[in-house]
Amino acid sequence: MALWGISTNAETAANNYAIPKYTSGSTVDDGVDINNTPHNFFADNRGWVERHYGDGKYSGLSTSYYDEVHVPVAGLNTAGAGTSTTGLGLATPVAVFFADPGNGNPISVSGGSTHFISTSTSAPEVHLVFNENVWASVGATMQLRVFDANNANESTPIVATAASVANGVPVFAFTNSSGDTYVTSFPGQITNRVAFTFTPPSTVLNADVDLFTTVVSAGQTVAIGATIIPVDAFGQTAEDFLGVGLKNVAVGDSITAGGFSVAEIVSVGSTTVTVAIADTSATAVTPGTAVTFSRYTSQSNLQIETANGFTGIITDMATAAGVTSTFTADILRQIGGAGDASNTDVGMGTTILRVVA
Repeated sequence: MALWGISTNAETAANNYAIPKYTSGSTVDDGVDINNTPHNFFADNRGWVERHYGDGKYSGLSTSYYDEVHVPVAGLNTAGAGTSTTGLGLATPVAVFFADPGNGNPISVSGGSTHFISTSTSAPEVHLVFNENVWASVGATMQLRVFDANNANESTPIVATAASVANGVPVFAFTNSSGDTYVTSFPGQITNRVAFTFTPPSTVLNADVDLFTTVVSAGQTVAIGATIIPVDAFGQTAEDFLGVGLKNVAVGDSITAGGFSVAEIVSVGSTTVTVAIADTSATAVTPGTAVTFSRYTSQSNLQIETANGFTGIITDMATAAGVTSTFTADILRQIGGAGDASNTDVGMGTTILRVVA
């Protein structure tokens, strides 16, 4: 039973906040199938429960789902105290991430809307996940920080707001005293995954983003007034240079080297680039001079603000007590197979969401 997180230990990042360790073939940080992600597992009066969604919303805004009790646990109707009493503690935030507005299942890094959203995308969501069911009042908010494509030059933040399940729709809620019950027109969400919706920025930020750095080829001097820049193929990675051209460089990108800066590239060869005449340096550029390629990028990166958590009322379903409204950066999770902690510029299901015009 220890594998299912049933203990009197404090719920921390080190023990995955008591989320079940093994669920439907997934691990806590990776779940390619959205419907079987560990973050659809929670504890309630019945024991450890997995929620299966039927409408692809995967949150408290869903009205079609069923619960599967994986591990029944007796005594979870108590508050839980000491080492001899089984019970539910206060619900703990265990994950927060941008959801996939395309609801792809499984979602994919290269799958269109899972890579970024546009300024016109309607109501994208942030999901805040708890290890127990909660009552989330409509209007609870969370803040998103806005940066340029270099994750710099912070702009005006965006507020994401907890939406409400549709009016008149009965929402399932299991309680120990009443068993299977339904609540109709609840002003908020009854769930362990609270969906916060937001409006993307109407315009995006602009920045020159470095692609990679190499050097002027050995034995080659870029003379005064020259427009052709010979670059060292061996100063690039195999992914950037494949012997057939500068893979990641395109006409319209920029180059910085020696005496000229941010010169526009008008032609790309296999080992050279050509810049506009007006951009050439007044001094010769010698062999071995560092060369940096960059691209003017119109894009805003949204990041979930963890320092302030959420504001508003979210109540523990078992104890009717307000849950902690603060959480730390260690609950930022990669989910649904879209990216990993070392590749944070990938969009959906991760902790940074790219917005383009």
